[in-house]
Amino acid sequence: MKKEYVGATIVALYILSYVLDYLAGPIDIAITNPFIFLQEQLPTYPFTAVAIGIKTIAIFLTLFFITSFIEKRFFLKAVIVFCIAALLELYAIQQLATGQRLVPIGWTLSFAFSGLTLILLTIIFTILGITTGIASQFKKDTKDPFAPPTQQGQ
Repeated sequence: MKKEYVGATIVALYILSYVLDYLAGPIDIAITNPFIFLQEQLPTYPFTAVAIGIKTIAIFLTLFFITSFIEKRFFLKAVIVFCIAALLELYAIQQLATGQRLVPIGWTLSFAFSGLTLILLTIIFTILGITTGIASQFKKDTKDPFAPPTQQGQ
């Protein structure tokens, strides 16, 4: 798929999440853990839950899209995505624990859930890095014994 289409899809997801947030209205809930929202508040705020899910998918796809511009450096991608996932989780934990609201609670929950989904992306990039490294070692060792020798002076 062309990167322009992926970028347009990501922008459309962000716009859709803002529209859903506007239609659902502001929520003011006091939770200390993002999973409490999934267990207890989800039936109360289903429209907001859909908006949070869309934001989570959009954040995940945004990081996947940005890292797609780095060619074949899977361990670097894994480190970058892991650091961002850790920062998102730490930010969400701090916001929920202190009760401060620098961003709306919907975005804070989206950051928390995105941090968890980005761990999956980190694992995928790590596995790709390992398999690419192993495959490159096999390619390097395989030489055709019947190939004519190359002359370096010409």
